[in-house]
Amino acid sequence: MAWQQLTITTTPDLAAQFEALLEQLGSLSVTMTDGADQPIYEPPLNTTPLWQQVQVTGLFDEQQELNQAHKFFEQHIDSNQPWDLSLARLEDQVWERVWLDDFKPIKFGKNFWVCSTEHEVTEKDATVLTLDPGLAFGTGTHPTTALCLEWLANHPLQGDKVIDFGCGSGILAIAALILGADSAIGIDIDPQALTATTDNAKQNQVSSKIDVYDAQQYPSTPQAIVVANILAEPLINLSTNISALVKPAGHLLLSGILGEQVESVTQAYQDEFVFDPAVIQDNWACLHAVKKA
Repeated sequence: MAWQQLTITTTPDLAAQFEALLEQLGSLSVTMTDGADQPIYEPPLNTTPLWQQVQVTGLFDEQQELNQAHKFFEQHIDSNQPWDLSLARLEDQVWERVWLDDFKPIKFGKNFWVCSTEHEVTEKDATVLTLDPGLAFGTGTHPTTALCLEWLANHPLQGDKVIDFGCGSGILAIAALILGADSAIGIDIDPQALTATTDNAKQNQVSSKIDVYDAQQYPSTPQAIVVANILAEPLINLSTNISALVKPAGHLLLSGILGEQVESVTQAYQDEFVFDPAVIQDNWACLHAVKKA
Protein backbone atom coordinates (compact mmCIF):
# COMPACT_ATOMS: atom_id res chain seq x y z
CA MET A 1 0.00 0.00 0.00
CA ALA A 2 1.27 3.47 -0.90
CA TRP A 3 0.66 6.74 0.93
CA GLN A 4 0.40 10.43 0.11
CA GLN A 5 2.49 12.98 1.99
CA LEU A 6 1.29 16.58 1.92
CA THR A 7 3.80 19.07 3.30
CA ILE A 8 3.22 22.72 4.14
CA THR A 9 6.30 24.92 4.63
CA THR A 10 5.38 27.94 6.71
CA THR A 11 6.15 30.06 9.80
CA PRO A 12 5.84 28.97 13.46
CA ASP A 13 2.79 31.25 13.91
CA LEU A 14 0.82 29.33 11.29
CA ALA A 15 2.01 25.82 12.13
CA ALA A 16 -0.80 24.97 14.57
CA GLN A 17 -3.45 26.26 12.15
CA PHE A 18 -2.09 24.11 9.31
CA GLU A 19 -1.95 21.13 11.67
CA ALA A 20 -5.67 21.53 12.40
CA LEU A 21 -6.49 21.98 8.70
CA LEU A 22 -4.59 18.83 7.74
CA GLU A 23 -6.59 16.93 10.34
CA GLN A 24 -9.79 18.35 8.86
CA LEU A 25 -8.69 17.05 5.45
CA GLY A 26 -8.47 13.55 6.94
CA SER A 27 -4.76 13.20 7.63
CA LEU A 28 -3.86 9.98 9.42
CA SER A 29 -0.97 11.71 11.21
CA VAL A 30 0.64 15.15 11.33
CA THR A 31 4.27 15.92 12.11
CA MET A 32 6.28 19.13 12.37
CA THR A 33 9.93 19.29 11.33
CA ASP A 34 12.67 21.84 10.80
CA GLY A 35 12.33 23.50 7.41
CA ALA A 36 15.57 25.50 7.45
CA ASP A 37 18.29 23.44 9.16
CA GLN A 38 17.89 25.22 12.49
CA PRO A 39 18.34 22.61 15.26
CA ILE A 40 16.86 23.14 18.73
CA TYR A 41 19.21 21.28 21.05
CA GLU A 42 17.78 21.49 24.55
CA PRO A 43 14.74 23.72 25.10
CA PRO A 44 13.73 24.90 28.57
CA LEU A 45 11.39 22.69 30.54
CA ASN A 46 7.67 23.01 29.79
CA THR A 47 8.29 24.73 26.45
CA THR A 48 7.73 23.50 22.88
CA PRO A 49 9.70 25.88 20.66
CA LEU A 50 9.40 25.70 16.88
CA TRP A 51 11.90 26.51 14.17
CA GLN A 52 11.98 29.76 12.17
CA GLN A 53 10.65 27.79 9.22
CA VAL A 54 8.40 24.80 9.89
CA GLN A 55 7.35 21.90 7.70
CA VAL A 56 3.91 20.60 8.70
CA THR A 57 3.38 17.21 7.08
CA GLY A 58 0.21 15.19 6.84
CA LEU A 59 0.13 11.52 5.87
CA PHE A 60 -2.88 10.39 3.83
CA ASP A 61 -4.27 7.17 2.45
CA GLU A 62 -3.40 6.51 -1.19
CA GLN A 63 -7.06 6.88 -2.20
CA GLN A 64 -7.58 10.26 -0.48
CA GLU A 65 -8.56 13.00 -2.98
CA LEU A 66 -6.12 15.90 -2.50
CA ASN A 67 -6.36 17.77 -5.81
CA GLN A 68 -8.27 20.59 -4.13
CA ALA A 69 -5.99 20.81 -1.08
CA HIS A 70 -4.32 24.05 -2.19
CA LYS A 71 -7.71 25.72 -2.70
CA PHE A 72 -8.86 24.41 0.71
CA PHE A 73 -5.93 26.08 2.47
CA GLU A 74 -6.42 29.33 0.53
CA GLN A 75 -9.97 29.48 1.89
CA HIS A 76 -8.76 29.30 5.49
CA ILE A 77 -5.40 31.12 5.49
CA ASP A 78 -5.01 34.88 5.05
CA SER A 79 -3.70 35.55 1.54
CA ASN A 80 -0.75 37.62 2.75
CA GLN A 81 0.58 34.84 4.98
CA PRO A 82 3.66 32.89 3.75
CA TRP A 83 3.22 29.18 2.98
CA ASP A 84 4.06 26.65 0.32
CA LEU A 85 2.54 23.25 -0.45
CA SER A 86 4.07 20.07 -1.88
CA LEU A 87 2.56 16.63 -2.43
CA ALA A 88 4.52 13.39 -2.74
CA ARG A 89 3.73 9.70 -3.06
CA LEU A 90 5.34 7.32 -0.57
CA GLU A 91 5.68 3.62 -1.22
CA ASP A 92 5.01 1.45 1.81
CA GLN A 93 8.20 0.34 3.58
CA VAL A 94 9.41 -0.96 6.92
CA TRP A 95 10.16 2.63 7.94
CA GLU A 96 12.10 1.92 11.13
CA ARG A 97 14.65 0.00 9.02
CA VAL A 98 14.98 2.29 5.99
CA TRP A 99 17.67 4.47 7.55
CA LEU A 100 19.82 1.40 8.30
CA ASP A 101 20.75 1.28 4.61
CA ASP A 102 22.78 4.47 5.13
CA PHE A 103 24.16 3.53 8.56
CA LYS A 104 27.66 2.58 7.41
CA PRO A 105 30.26 0.96 9.72
CA ILE A 106 32.07 3.48 11.94
CA LYS A 107 35.56 2.99 13.39
CA PHE A 108 36.64 3.98 16.91
CA GLY A 109 40.10 3.66 18.41
CA LYS A 110 42.53 1.27 16.70
CA ASN A 111 40.09 -1.27 15.27
CA PHE A 112 36.74 -1.16 17.07
CA TRP A 113 33.74 -0.84 14.77
CA VAL A 114 30.02 -0.20 15.12
CA CYS A 115 27.79 -1.26 12.25
CA SER A 116 24.14 -2.04 11.61
CA THR A 117 22.70 -5.49 11.12
CA GLU A 118 22.50 -4.61 7.41
CA HIS A 119 26.29 -4.30 6.95
CA GLU A 120 29.54 -6.14 7.58
CA VAL A 121 33.04 -4.98 8.56
CA THR A 122 35.75 -6.37 6.30
CA GLU A 123 38.71 -4.92 8.21
CA LYS A 124 41.15 -7.62 9.33
CA ASP A 125 41.06 -8.47 13.08
CA ALA A 126 38.28 -5.94 13.69
CA THR A 127 36.32 -5.93 16.94
CA VAL A 128 32.72 -5.32 15.93
CA LEU A 129 29.53 -4.23 17.67
CA THR A 130 26.49 -5.04 15.54
CA LEU A 131 23.61 -2.73 16.29
CA ASP A 132 19.91 -2.58 15.61
CA PRO A 133 18.75 0.31 17.80
CA GLY A 134 15.07 -0.16 17.04
CA LEU A 135 13.15 2.77 18.58
CA ALA A 136 15.88 3.66 21.09
CA PHE A 137 18.48 6.40 20.78
CA GLY A 138 22.15 5.62 20.15
CA THR A 139 23.96 4.45 17.03
CA GLY A 140 27.41 6.04 17.21
CA THR A 141 26.72 8.46 14.37
CA HIS A 142 25.99 11.40 16.68
CA PRO A 143 28.95 13.19 18.30
CA THR A 144 27.61 12.61 21.82
CA THR A 145 27.74 8.83 21.38
CA ALA A 146 30.84 8.85 19.16
CA LEU A 147 32.91 10.73 21.76
CA CYS A 148 31.99 8.19 24.44
CA LEU A 149 32.81 5.27 22.14
CA GLU A 150 36.17 6.81 21.29
CA TRP A 151 37.02 7.09 24.99
CA LEU A 152 35.96 3.49 25.69
CA ALA A 153 37.93 2.20 22.70
CA ASN A 154 41.11 3.88 23.92
CA HIS A 155 41.08 2.92 27.61
CA PRO A 156 41.69 -0.46 29.27
CA LEU A 157 38.42 -1.90 30.59
CA GLN A 158 39.50 -5.39 31.64
CA GLY A 159 38.20 -6.35 35.07
CA ASP A 160 35.86 -3.36 35.32
CA LYS A 161 32.10 -3.15 35.76
CA VAL A 162 30.46 -0.38 33.73
CA ILE A 163 27.22 1.48 34.39
CA ASP A 164 25.49 3.06 31.39
CA PHE A 165 23.12 5.65 32.86
CA GLY A 166 20.53 6.48 30.21
CA CYS A 167 21.49 3.50 28.07
CA GLY A 168 19.20 4.07 25.05
CA SER A 169 20.09 1.33 22.58
CA GLY A 170 22.67 -0.06 25.01
CA ILE A 171 25.49 0.81 22.64
CA LEU A 172 27.92 2.11 25.30
CA ALA A 173 27.40 -0.72 27.78
CA ILE A 174 27.69 -3.33 25.04
CA ALA A 175 30.75 -1.63 23.56
CA ALA A 176 32.43 -1.74 26.98
CA LEU A 177 31.73 -5.47 27.27
CA ILE A 178 33.05 -6.21 23.78
CA LEU A 179 36.14 -4.16 24.59
CA GLY A 180 36.88 -6.21 27.71
CA ALA A 181 34.77 -5.04 30.64
CA ASP A 182 33.66 -7.85 32.96
CA SER A 183 30.02 -6.81 33.27
CA ALA A 184 27.64 -3.90 32.72
CA ILE A 185 24.43 -2.35 33.95
CA GLY A 186 22.10 -0.42 31.67
CA ILE A 187 19.70 2.08 33.25
CA ASP A 188 16.95 3.99 31.44
CA ILE A 189 13.55 5.51 32.11
CA ASP A 190 12.19 4.34 28.73
CA PRO A 191 10.98 0.70 28.51
CA GLN A 192 11.79 0.70 24.77
CA ALA A 193 15.41 1.47 25.62
CA LEU A 194 15.59 -1.47 28.01
CA THR A 195 14.12 -3.75 25.34
CA ALA A 196 16.55 -2.47 22.71
CA THR A 197 19.49 -2.90 25.07
CA THR A 198 18.47 -6.48 25.86
CA ASP A 199 18.01 -7.30 22.16
CA ASN A 200 21.32 -5.73 21.13
CA ALA A 201 23.16 -7.51 23.95
CA LYS A 202 21.79 -10.80 22.66
CA GLN A 203 22.78 -9.88 19.10
CA ASN A 204 26.36 -9.30 20.29
CA GLN A 205 26.44 -12.41 22.52
CA VAL A 206 26.96 -10.52 25.78
CA SER A 207 23.53 -11.11 27.36
CA SER A 208 25.02 -12.99 30.30
CA LYS A 209 27.18 -10.00 31.23
CA ILE A 210 24.59 -7.21 31.27
CA ASP A 211 21.58 -6.38 33.45
CA VAL A 212 19.05 -3.65 32.65
CA TYR A 213 17.03 -1.60 35.14
CA ASP A 214 14.37 1.07 35.12
CA ALA A 215 15.71 4.43 36.28
CA GLN A 216 13.32 4.39 39.23
CA GLN A 217 14.94 1.32 40.78
CA TYR A 218 18.49 0.11 40.13
CA PRO A 219 21.49 -1.21 42.12
CA SER A 220 23.37 1.59 43.85
CA THR A 221 26.71 -0.19 44.34
CA PRO A 222 29.50 2.11 43.05
CA GLN A 223 31.47 0.85 40.04
CA ALA A 224 34.76 1.66 38.30
CA ILE A 225 33.25 3.31 35.21
CA VAL A 226 30.00 5.24 34.83
CA VAL A 227 28.89 6.66 31.50
CA ALA A 228 25.95 9.07 31.21
CA ASN A 229 25.14 10.24 27.71
CA ILE A 230 21.92 12.19 28.21
CA LEU A 231 21.57 16.00 28.26
CA ALA A 232 23.01 18.82 30.34
CA GLU A 233 19.93 19.56 32.44
CA PRO A 234 19.31 15.99 33.64
CA LEU A 235 23.05 15.54 34.16
CA ILE A 236 22.98 18.52 36.50
CA ASN A 237 19.72 17.57 38.21
CA LEU A 238 20.86 13.96 38.73
CA SER A 239 24.46 14.76 39.65
CA THR A 240 24.07 13.40 43.20
CA ASN A 241 22.62 10.10 41.95
CA ILE A 242 25.19 9.68 39.18
CA SER A 243 28.14 10.64 41.38
CA ALA A 244 27.13 8.04 43.98
CA LEU A 245 27.51 5.29 41.37
CA VAL A 246 31.24 5.95 40.85
CA LYS A 247 33.90 4.33 43.06
CA PRO A 248 36.68 6.46 44.55
CA ALA A 249 39.33 6.79 41.83
CA GLY A 250 36.71 5.57 39.35
CA HIS A 251 35.97 7.14 35.98
CA LEU A 252 32.97 9.28 35.03
CA LEU A 253 32.12 10.01 31.40
CA LEU A 254 29.45 12.65 30.72
CA SER A 255 28.10 13.51 27.29
CA GLY A 256 25.08 15.03 25.55
CA ILE A 257 26.46 18.45 26.50
CA LEU A 258 26.74 21.53 24.28
CA GLY A 259 30.01 23.44 24.34
CA GLU A 260 28.46 26.37 26.20
CA GLN A 261 27.07 24.01 28.87
CA VAL A 262 30.42 22.49 29.86
CA GLU A 263 31.04 24.88 32.74
CA SER A 264 27.62 24.41 34.37
CA VAL A 265 27.83 20.61 34.13
CA THR A 266 31.39 20.60 35.49
CA GLN A 267 30.34 22.76 38.43
CA ALA A 268 27.66 20.24 39.40
CA TYR A 269 30.31 17.52 39.85
CA GLN A 270 33.52 19.35 40.71
CA ASP A 271 33.32 18.84 44.48
CA GLU A 272 33.78 15.08 44.01
CA PHE A 273 35.63 14.82 40.69
CA VAL A 274 38.75 16.05 38.92
CA PHE A 275 38.04 16.82 35.27
CA ASP A 276 40.16 16.56 32.16
CA PRO A 277 39.72 19.25 29.49
CA ALA A 278 36.50 18.77 27.55
CA VAL A 279 36.65 17.01 24.19
CA ILE A 280 34.41 18.80 21.71
CA GLN A 281 33.06 17.74 18.32
CA ASP A 282 30.56 19.84 16.34
CA ASN A 283 29.87 21.87 19.52
CA TRP A 284 28.99 18.70 21.46
CA ALA A 285 31.20 17.99 24.45
CA CYS A 286 32.30 14.89 26.32
CA LEU A 287 33.67 15.24 29.85
CA HIS A 288 35.93 12.73 31.55
CA ALA A 289 36.59 12.93 35.27
CA VAL A 290 38.15 10.82 38.03
CA LYS A 291 36.47 10.63 41.42
CA LYS A 292 38.51 11.96 44.31
CA ALA A 293 39.73 9.35 46.76
